[in-house]
Amino acid sequence: MVRILLTLILFLVSTSQASAWETDIDYNYEYEKNGPYTKFSDWVPYKLHKWDPKYLEDYYELYNLKQHYNDNELRKNIYFLKVALTKRFRHPKNALCETKTEDAYYKYRNLMFMHINLGIMRSYMRLASKFDKRHLYFYNLDFAHELKNSFGIAEGFYKEAIPYWNRAQEYADRANEVPIDLDLGTIETERYEIVTGKLDFGHIIENHLLRLTGKQKLVNEYLTKYPEADKPALELGSN
Repeated sequence: MVRILLTLILFLVSTSQASAWETDIDYNYEYEKNGPYTKFSDWVPYKLHKWDPKYLEDYYELYNLKQHYNDNELRKNIYFLKVALTKRFRHPKNALCETKTEDAYYKYRNLMFMHINLGIMRSYMRLASKFDKRHLYFYNLDFAHELKNSFGIAEGFYKEAIPYWNRAQEYADRANEVPIDLDLGTIETERYEIVTGKLDFGHIIENHLLRLTGKQKLVNEYLTKYPEADKPALELGSN
């Protein structure tokens, strides 16, 4: 009886193994997805976690800004773009656009440096705008203490943006020395607008700081007149 049971178990196991072998998936078959033929194995999810950023372009591609963003997303973008500036470029054949000559590759590198510096500058300005206030009305002075601190942070971010704008201008001028256009979309447009003066963030930042100085003056005058108001609004409400 025991021998019959063992024979039956061995038969079932061998049958299931044969069935498994027959239905084994071929992970290397090719199929069409969005045009080119790609191995199924290239789409296996675990491969997505093996990507390791190494080059300037890798960190640039980590840059992402949603329609609605918060401080952390802006700071993360600044971090990735700053790291990108410290990394070497990919081999020319793996660049973000085709570069057939050394001059084209020289222009490509300067355009990327220009664009990344602009990205950092814009992120700092977006951070500043979250601590700035476009219009200061009389009733806003009930929060003069908070406004004083917030305006100080905004001023710091606006000033952080300035050197990155200056560097972007320098790289735009260098890229402009090469009289060819690369297939980099709006990056070439940015270069043209910078060198022609159509895009002048130096003037924009200066205006933001000028308006901010006026608002800081109003807040400081109010706090000088009412020094007891120079404390958090919650503490004022508890009195």
